[in-house]
Amino acid sequence: MLEPLRKLAFFKRVFLEMGAPTWPNGFDNCADLIYRDAKTVKCAKRPAA
Repeated sequence: MLEPLRKLAFFKRVFLEMGAPTWPNGFDNCADLIYRDAKTVKCAKRPAA
């Protein structure tokens, strides 16, 4: 089920189904696991206007 995700064109076909990222082959990724495994990323500060 994961092999097709290696191709960028297929990977980009992701859609949300009941809040979970899902692909046309039926593979989904549990939103809870994504949240649990997420890492904080520092964003660059915007320049003052």
